[in-house]
Amino acid sequence: MKLLIIPDVHGRDFWIEPLEHIDEFDKVIFLGDYHDPYPFQVSKDTSRHRLRDILVPKILENKDKVICLVGNHDLSYLIGPCADRFDDVHRDEINKLLSKLPLQLTYQVDNYLFSHSGILPLWIEENNLKLEELNNLCLGHPALMQVSPYRGGCDKVGSCVWGDVREYLSSYQYKDFYQIFGHTQLSHEIIKDTFACLDCRKAFTLNTETKELKPYDSGTIGQTE
Repeated sequence: MKLLIIPDVHGRDFWIEPLEHIDEFDKVIFLGDYHDPYPFQVSKDTSRHRLRDILVPKILENKDKVICLVGNHDLSYLIGPCADRFDDVHRDEINKLLSKLPLQLTYQVDNYLFSHSGILPLWIEENNLKLEELNNLCLGHPALMQVSPYRGGCDKVGSCVWGDVREYLSSYQYKDFYQIFGHTQLSHEIIKDTFACLDCRKAFTLNTETKELKPYDSGTIGQTE
């Protein structure tokens, strides 16, 4: 299976050209956070317009092959403000736009497990949750709002939308899954033996048969492997 992975959008445009090649992929996976841009990168108006005029229409045209994961910034518009850079002026419009997307907390294909910020066993255990039932979890569930000290919180571990990549360097992980997530903005991707954090303003491709995860390259699209 060939996958196109789109890390945290935050109003940026790095995903637009890769998405033009959507027919070359079996699935496209967005890792969440579609709005709330960084002020030194994109304006809120530009972010909102891209969400409204490009991203949402394109996803709705291809709902059969697009997976839209929920990020912590998305929850701000769906259940109430809980992240910084919240666009209070356009909160209703953003809520309506995000509500049109086929949002879910996790996605799994083969042994690859996708979420916005990764899923640590400790978080599952502390909240008496089941990994396989996360997509049935109410988005207002208090467990989703848990934030570790790495992000200024006081919980033992961050949730699947609030976890920090540093938690994966200090906590035990699932042995049966290779986790792919974003959330922690980086200058370059982190690709380890057990997980990959890809929030670095570029798209990635994954071939689940060859297990090759790499930055998207438009020059290789359509070539026979």
